[in-house]
Amino acid sequence: MNTEKRALLAIVISMFIVIFTPMILGKFFPGLRPQPKPQPVAAAVAPVSSGAANEMAATAEKPVIADTAAQFVDEKTIVFETDEYNVAFSETCGAIKRITLKKFHDSKGSPIILADTPGAADSIFYTSGLSGELDKAKFSYSPGKDRAVFTTRSSDGILVEKEYIFQPGKYTIELKQTITNNSSKSRPLKYSIITSSGIDPLSKQDEMYVEIVRDVDGKVANTNKKGIKAKVETVWEGRQVNWVSLKNRYFSVIIKPPAAFVKIVSNKLQDNNIQTKIESAEFTIGPNASATNNFTLYAGPNDYDKIASLKMGMENSLYLGFTGSIGKILFVVLKFFNGVVNNWGLAIISLTIFINILLFPLTFKGIKAMKQMQALQPRIEALRKANKDNPQKMNKEIMEMYKKYKINPMGGCLPMLLQMPVFFALYQVLMRSPELRGAPFLWIKDLSQPDRIVSFKASIPFLGNDLNILPLLMAVAMFFQQKLSAPPASSQNDQMAQQQKMMGVMMPVLFGFLFYNLPSGLVMYWLTNTVLTVVEQELFLKKEMFHVEHSE
Repeated sequence: MNTEKRALLAIVISMFIVIFTPMILGKFFPGLRPQPKPQPVAAAVAPVSSGAANEMAATAEKPVIADTAAQFVDEKTIVFETDEYNVAFSETCGAIKRITLKKFHDSKGSPIILADTPGAADSIFYTSGLSGELDKAKFSYSPGKDRAVFTTRSSDGILVEKEYIFQPGKYTIELKQTITNNSSKSRPLKYSIITSSGIDPLSKQDEMYVEIVRDVDGKVANTNKKGIKAKVETVWEGRQVNWVSLKNRYFSVIIKPPAAFVKIVSNKLQDNNIQTKIESAEFTIGPNASATNNFTLYAGPNDYDKIASLKMGMENSLYLGFTGSIGKILFVVLKFFNGVVNNWGLAIISLTIFINILLFPLTFKGIKAMKQMQALQPRIEALRKANKDNPQKMNKEIMEMYKKYKINPMGGCLPMLLQMPVFFALYQVLMRSPELRGAPFLWIKDLSQPDRIVSFKASIPFLGNDLNILPLLMAVAMFFQQKLSAPPASSQNDQMAQQQKMMGVMMPVLFGFLFYNLPSGLVMYWLTNTVLTVVEQELFLKKEMFHVEHSE
């Protein structure tokens, strides 16, 4: 196998090891998969009389108070509803125990439950550490038009007020927490507050995307769910926690705390989901004085524009890997095409064509280099035979031949090398963009999932429970691409011809296997790119739009 083929094969194998190792591990080692999460039990709501219904209609802006939820014994649940949210508060601790996104639905058509905490003490914005008494104190509730207020006090004069303010048209909730010292002595205090709890990976395949992203002292870092150990707290500490995010593949819960918070603590809950909380530095409240801390909660889709519009730096939580900058540019272009064609499938095809046009000069040079290498192949084989006992002399003469005819032996690999960052970036964009979730195209129901044209009752070897057409079409297109780019049989010895024939079959099969369960949007990108490459090779190689000769 010549140098060009070896380099290309090494690039391809390395690329797929990086991308698909987590998927393969998850498939063959079930212990790495998330355990099924118990379904939440809806709060029981008492029947409403016609008179009461009229009264509720007149005050539709006010939150609805629901009865005790079956899973929270002796706990009153208060539900506050907006256009974006259905938020269930625990009156016991004045914290958020469940967030339902009304505009996003799962595969069964039910609204997405973004956070669902297993107990009152695990609820978002549950405050602890002020005193043992306040940790267990029951809050009283005061309703408002766009806010919910909870208050409690301790016997030694500490008053805690939590005022939740909803922002119309935004996926944000503001918390203004005021701690008042009604005693005659100064009180040194510090406390912890839960920032996220119980986010669900949505599907077994999505567990690898559940992660904690945080900004401590201006440094952004992320930790995958597997990096959080059970029954052991994971701690990150600094001078200031700017924000902390718990996110899955498509949605995030992000908290922006005040400057007084210096530590993040994470642990796993009993249901194997992740919880995060932040801790404040110690502070002092004088007699008959108050201290107010303001928190911003974003709970919604991983939409860069929506999060960036808050102007708090939390958009940096949308980590897109080492090619993140390229990914952001690609997504802007993808959104532009979607605005033009009004379909995400057509937008992906348009983006593929656009990228192909941008890389066309390099593709042209790559194909030309391939053609030149094919023309030189008989002479290279003659040199190898003549110098088979002297490999150093053989390599030197081959390199001199390349230099004489101004041929870059890696020229054919250049387009592939330049497409790698684009592929990695687009992989992250298409795998994580909530816009593509549920987006249809032709027979494809969801571009973020395999196309699944047929589902089988039993698992079939190599195919599983679903028949996905796009990866098979892609494999066929790659077969023709390999066939077109193969050097003529007359320019190869028998061994090389056999190797080339084997690669022409094995590479499409390998790619088809590795792409089989990837999102159809990503497969469609690679299929479109392969078809375009086949067309270009047909024009340049078969029609010989340029001719290459090497003479003494």
